Formats: sequence, structure tokens, C-alpha cells
Amino acid sequence: MLKRAVAAAAAITCTAWWVRRTFVAVTVEGHSMAPTLQPGARVLVRRGTGGLRRGRIVVVTCPDGDTGWRGLPPAPRDLGAREWYIKRAVALPGDAMPGVDGPTGATVPDGHLAVVGDGKFSSDSRQHGPCPDDQVLGTVVRVLGKG
Repeated sequence: MLKRAVAAAAAITCTAWWVRRTFVAVTVEGHSMAPTLQPGARVLVRRGTGGLRRGRIVVVTCPDGDTGWRGLPPAPRDLGAREWYIKRAVALPGDAMPGVDGPTGATVPDGHLAVVGDGKFSSDSRQHGPCPDDQVLGTVVRVLGKG
């Protein structure tokens, strides 16, 4: 009986550790993803770039105002360590790079993606260029609550 209890506790602990390491809940701030996501909405994010494809909503580090994403250290695991953007992945390596007035003629380089907000006045890859994969926190897998 004691062995079963210990095994069950170990299984629960391992599962909780895996869930906490794999998923994170994020609260949306700002209007760049409106009308899809409103400020205050909570989303569940699967960490990493697995399953990344065009049209998915992603959380990426906030680019530097002057240099964009160039030169930033990889995205930290600690959410409080940086500011984050929530955007839609619109182009993957080899796809046309979006610009303010349509495609730029350039393509998204390997190891990068282009992200664009659903809102009209979004600051995104159209201004900051392609986002390196190491700046991606993860992909939104579910909306937990509307804002």
C-alpha cells in the first residue's frame, strides 16, 4: 500500500513538473491582437517552437526599438525577465517577408519567422524585421479566458 502511495505521489510530481516546464499562462496586454485577443485575455502557451506554422499565435520577446531582435540574448524561461509580444506567425523561412505596404521582396531567413499583430497599429516584423527562433517563448494552444 505504501509503495503505491509513493509511486502515485512520484507520478503526480513528475506530471506537475512536466506541465509547468512545458506550458505557461500569459495575460494579453495591449490591442495589437484585437479583435482576436483583447487586453486581459489569458492564453495557454506551449513553450518552444515545436508545432510552429503560419497562422499560429506566438509569444516572442519584445524587440529593441533601435535594433529589433538583432543581438538579443535567447528568450528567458522567466516571464518577468523581459517584455513580451503576442503576435501571429505569418511567414516562415523561405516565405516572402511582409512589409508595411505589402511584401518587401525579401524572404524570411532560416531560423527566423515573421510575426504580425491582427490589430491595425501593431509594432511587429514589418518594422523590426524577422524574429529569430530563439526569441520565441512558445505557441498559443488555447484561450483560457476572454479579456
